[in-house]
Amino acid sequence: WSTIMAYYTLVLFICATSISTATNATSTAVQEMHRNYFGGGIYDFWYWDLAWLVWDKQCAKYNITRGVDTRITGGDLAAPNMFPYQVGLLLLRAPKVYQCGGTLISVSYVLTAAHCLYKSTRGKVFLGSIDFANPLTSSAVYNVSESAFIVYERYVLHGGRDDIGLVRLPSPAALSDAVQTIPLAPRFMTQSFLEGEIVTTSGWGLTSDSDSEKMMFNLLLYYVDAPVLPLSECACYYLPGLVRGPNHICASGAGGRGSCDGDSGGPLTYYYRNKSYLIGLTAFGSAGGCEIGYPSVYTRITTYLDWITARTGIQVY
Repeated sequence: WSTIMAYYTLVLFICATSISTATNATSTAVQEMHRNYFGGGIYDFWYWDLAWLVWDKQCAKYNITRGVDTRITGGDLAAPNMFPYQVGLLLLRAPKVYQCGGTLISVSYVLTAAHCLYKSTRGKVFLGSIDFANPLTSSAVYNVSESAFIVYERYVLHGGRDDIGLVRLPSPAALSDAVQTIPLAPRFMTQSFLEGEIVTTSGWGLTSDSDSEKMMFNLLLYYVDAPVLPLSECACYYLPGLVRGPNHICASGAGGRGSCDGDSGGPLTYYYRNKSYLIGLTAFGSAGGCEIGYPSVYTRITTYLDWITARTGIQVY
């Protein structure tokens, strides 16, 4: 995740530079960024430049200062068995070990973010505990190898989209009060259906932007409730094209409450008619910090239902 954030920070710094020069989006810095990251010829750059100007004009009404990163800040401590579908992941991408969240969607599969699995060679999966990666309190611990990781085929590390993947468990999980699967969002849970509704995200990531807490992730599970934002507003906090309707869903970060570092891949859920549904996976947020009020951005589950079904056999209607 730090690699992704470094990229986004560079891109957004360059874009902020062009904004500060009275929307001079044709500055040398932006042209260089386009050549490096978008491939571009003269026509392509002209098209991107026009898109930037249109985006900047449309977003002016929100008066946003822009900054991209991802944990639960300003949240509440989860009670035992409150989120029995929550999964903790430790993933080795040599020479480092990375922390991510995940969601148990069947007794054999965990859904998480593609950027968590990308180039990871092995890992550990922890089920059934509000303590992160604690084998003493977890109901089950699995060792998984690279062959168990299924990354969405069109995922591109720096693209911000198609950020979804699966972990296949070596043996079926034993369900209990502490370990449960969660149903995937049905197709009718569209943006218009969810907009303004209260949704819930949970994870073991950082709980504050303070320097003292950046040295370690949280060991206990936290959660936060927030409303779903219009995509037109959410997109204005980030680089043009980074937030896309078919791929993403956004939850408000007002009051410094939202996802942050260490929460990547964790669940975004919606409680509907006495049942929780998985509607998203934690993807990214602001590089400027998790308490500055930026929306948290999640991979939208309904876009990938056919892909999930093809690889897991789970049917969703």
